[in-house]
Amino acid sequence: MPSALQSFPRKLTVIVYFVIVLLPVALFGTDGPWLGKGEFPVRQRTELPGRMGPGAFQVLDKWFADRIGLRYPLIYLGTEFHLGAFGRPLDRHIFFGADGWMFWTEDADRVPSTMADSRGKLRFTPAEIKRIEAELLAVRDRFAACRIPFAVAIAPNKQSIYREFIAASGEYGSPSRLDGLLASLSPAARSQIVDTRDAIRAAKAKHAPLRPYNKTETHWNELGAFYGYAAVMDALRRSMPLNHPELTSIAQYEVSPRRNYPGGDMATFILFSPWRFSDEDVLVQGARLAGLPPEQQIDPRYSVARNPEGKGRLLVIGDSFTGAPVRYFQQHFAEVHRVISTTVDGDLVARIKPDVVLVLAVERNLERLLLPMVNSAKLCPPGGR
Repeated sequence: MPSALQSFPRKLTVIVYFVIVLLPVALFGTDGPWLGKGEFPVRQRTELPGRMGPGAFQVLDKWFADRIGLRYPLIYLGTEFHLGAFGRPLDRHIFFGADGWMFWTEDADRVPSTMADSRGKLRFTPAEIKRIEAELLAVRDRFAACRIPFAVAIAPNKQSIYREFIAASGEYGSPSRLDGLLASLSPAARSQIVDTRDAIRAAKAKHAPLRPYNKTETHWNELGAFYGYAAVMDALRRSMPLNHPELTSIAQYEVSPRRNYPGGDMATFILFSPWRFSDEDVLVQGARLAGLPPEQQIDPRYSVARNPEGKGRLLVIGDSFTGAPVRYFQQHFAEVHRVISTTVDGDLVARIKPDVVLVLAVERNLERLLLPMVNSAKLCPPGGR
């Protein structure tokens, strides 16, 4: 009996805990009322694990957290308190610049972030530059043997376009890691890289006050993606004919601000603060764009966009910056295959059989240039395509 009496308070504590946790679910549902200007999906909810095994309890924990009572209001209030009380982001990947600008850090594993590249303090070593040189020339030669045009395009970090909101005045204009790399490569290796920064900086001046990057978004918006695409197409036209080359001119489109914008991915999906930060999105619209079929998702890392009036097949390999330019490329090509990957895989290229291959990566992922091409022997049969 004494042992039973001693264990009763522990059992009561557990019972009270679950009553407190589950009561909001019973009274208010799994989400509760949202305190913003409208419904806002934070992210897709985690499903229950199909079977018990390694990691099942972690998935179960996420499932429960996604369905806790008053989830949205609790997230919203917690974020409001943290930002209001401390004035800094919850996520170490985000750096707050001046005038409401947010930037994705270049050194996320360092706390606090020093934003070394923006300050001109980040460089490849001579050995790394030598490796990048060798890899670029090796890939160039392999694709040339298969008679497939190939290019590497670099999408700028947002801070490379709007460094004035992040760097101290004495450091403004300091050469970046990309500047150092381009200056160190041979002309042959340098010719494989499409540097889109100048085109987007010109767009920044031309379209002001509209911007090619949003204050609270990690990626370029439709305007920035357009000028990145136009720079790529300008480089590709040297090695292949373009279908409808006139479409690379912004004069063919209507550029306008998007109204009722809750904020970019940093403000919404990471800080859980839609509508808290003042920001504006930009839309690029055109008759040909409106008539294009939607991109089809084959699996989480592979999608295809088709155009019955296009010609040829483009393969785009890269990171999340590849998403926005697809619809512009789609105007020219019958098929645009998009693969999220850190490397070029010759076996994949052989299976897709593209007419041109583009690697497109954001500037902060320049380390991927150090990675060698895999399965290069499978790219095409000996002697060419």
